[in-house]
Amino acid sequence: MKKCKKTALKLTAVFFCILYLNVQALGSTSTFPDVAQNADYAKAVETLVSLKILSGDENGNFNPDRIITRAEAAVIICRMIGVEDILESTAVFTDVPSSHWASEYIYKAEELDIISGYGDGKFGPDDPVTYEQMVRMLVSAWGYDDLANKYGGYPDGYLKVAEEFNILNNVPYKAGEYAVRSDVAKMVYNSIYG
Repeated sequence: MKKCKKTALKLTAVFFCILYLNVQALGSTSTFPDVAQNADYAKAVETLVSLKILSGDENGNFNPDRIITRAEAAVIICRMIGVEDILESTAVFTDVPSSHWASEYIYKAEELDIISGYGDGKFGPDDPVTYEQMVRMLVSAWGYDDLANKYGGYPDGYLKVAEEFNILNNVPYKAGEYAVRSDVAKMVYNSIYG
């Protein structure tokens, strides 16, 4: 099962690399009024929006300084690895009913061992995500849990893997602090194109 998961993830990465080359050929114009073209995260945002991994809010803004939630992180991760077409609506956590806007993504990310609940049957979909937690999700999504555990597990082993694979390049990583959308965009972008 793990071998199939890693093979699928590698194929997804190849797909995104090809798609990336096509996106680069289109040039760069800002999709969001709150993302300056010269911002250090603009390329990541524009690329991930074109790949339908990220999106803005109902007002057309990206909100680069807003802290990302656990539900949003689950959605981003599932879109990043290309599993959004095989989602099921099943309530796994008591605080995430099947009617929740991100329930299918949360269920899939939990099923793939990318994200987990608090152990009391709750997930905390609106809770903020720390930089370490986002790193763990990205490393797990790409199938490098074994390597991270070899390096000492959470959080240090995952951070070491993230550094090896350039996930934290150009990200002002702040231990214990909540991750903002602009930094998450860079982390996701780096994990794909690192």
